[in-house]
Amino acid sequence: MKELNRVQSIDRAVAILECFNEEKKELRLTEISEKLGLNKSTVHGIITTLKHHGFISQDEETQKYKLGIRFIEFGALVTNSLNIRNAALPVIDEVCCKIEETVHVAALDGADIVWIEKQECTKSIKTSTKIGAKLPAYITADGKIILCYLEKNKIRNYLPKKIPKFTSNSITGRVQLIKKLEEARENGYLIDNEEYIEGIKCVAAPIFDHEGNVKFSLSTTGPAFRMTDEKIEELIVIIKNAANEISRRIGYKE
Repeated sequence: MKELNRVQSIDRAVAILECFNEEKKELRLTEISEKLGLNKSTVHGIITTLKHHGFISQDEETQKYKLGIRFIEFGALVTNSLNIRNAALPVIDEVCCKIEETVHVAALDGADIVWIEKQECTKSIKTSTKIGAKLPAYITADGKIILCYLEKNKIRNYLPKKIPKFTSNSITGRVQLIKKLEEARENGYLIDNEEYIEGIKCVAAPIFDHEGNVKFSLSTTGPAFRMTDEKIEELIVIIKNAANEISRRIGYKE
């Protein structure tokens, strides 16, 4: 795919914003400069502009920078426009209590899957993904179940020429993976049988929007020792029904 003309200063601004995460919520100018390999004057100029627009704030005492409240406004705008979060929350809360496993809602973002909502189970041994975290869509059950509703010729665009082997159960052949996606579309659900992370299983189902497109997914993940064949059969029904309920709440009509 031909790369579009990009603006260097905007690329750098995005890179600066991506320096902040759960582990590094506050950073000094020097830390950002060193992380990106840019001189401090360049970084300072971009940060000053981001501060002016509310995307970055600075602690007056420590002089450290952190993400600004403007992101809250944009985050609210995105979730409200999608209408998915408000629709999904009560459903996944109920499902989580019922199955006692963590439940996620994910969305397709370009070639990636991004988790936009979750409800964690209270068990000491559990699985969870951070809201906002991203992975290539072809890697996870959450992403695969969305990809399988694309046209077959478009699915190939989301798959690398060489699919990595994460575990002994990973499907590394493009033909085999596409076949699994076709079966998932026919069944209306997809199971990740320790294909991405050893010891973790996942069941995912599609969420349809008001136009009948699949841009979101609902899933539950858990340790393999709890995800027995019998439990997975139960989860398939529960997750499919819950995904259908969320679809209905955002305007989908069969």
